[in-house]
Amino acid sequence: MPYHASRRGFSFIELVVAITILAIGLLPIMWFFSRSNMGTIKTRDEIYAQQYAAELFDYVTAGGFAAHSPTGEAGIEVPSITIEDETTAIEERFSRRLFVADLSPSHNSEWPLLYRSVSVEVRWIADQQQRHLKLTGIMHAPR
Repeated sequence: MPYHASRRGFSFIELVVAITILAIGLLPIMWFFSRSNMGTIKTRDEIYAQQYAAELFDYVTAGGFAAHSPTGEAGIEVPSITIEDETTAIEERFSRRLFVADLSPSHNSEWPLLYRSVSVEVRWIADQQQRHLKLTGIMHAPR
């Protein structure tokens, strides 16, 4: 078939080459958006964990020194908190433990304050890895 200069359009080979080049150019962009989305999810989970830890820590410290007795090394699981008939719970994929321990600053019996450490640990799984966040503080009360 003779070649005519007035012929318009692309051949099948030209079309396949153009699509291949376009696909090769788009793959890194798609990978970037995929990784960006995974980073956003990890950041969101870390923010949730921080909020869950701060919520329980604030609840315990607002209750005062005597409101929570020492929990021991195992701590206690606290999936929800109820305040004035309103319950707030964490998502099922998260777990939250409370650790309260008595601290003694020294063997000096004249020390005017009692101390307790309060720790909240939040655990969750992200990217098939166990993740955790721990928030710790100290409460005091007069003897």
